[in-house]
Amino acid sequence: MEAGRLNSRVFIERRVMDPDAESITWEPVVDRKAYVRMLSGKEVIAADAPLSAVKASVRIRYRRALCTILRPGMRAKVDDMVMRIETVQPDLVNREHIDLVCVIDER
Repeated sequence: MEAGRLNSRVFIERRVMDPDAESITWEPVVDRKAYVRMLSGKEVIAADAPLSAVKASVRIRYRRALCTILRPGMRAKVDDMVMRIETVQPDLVNREHIDLVCVIDER
């Protein structure tokens, strides 16, 4: 994977339930350099995704440990953008990258 393509820093967080506060907080899991790409409208329509949701692909370098840590339902933060991780897709053939398919819900 080319280092020059890793143009952003992504922070991955997991949801933590605080029994004392009865609220949900987010705990840092890992931060990595990443290549972030927003999917075009054509790609979203082809994937039968709801038009009210914006999809993104976040690509990070492959690390075997990350394949067991990263899970759908976690969130990825890039700059001020918060995205819900829908799918974790490791490159099991070349072991070069892990793609995180993310959604930015419009509210």
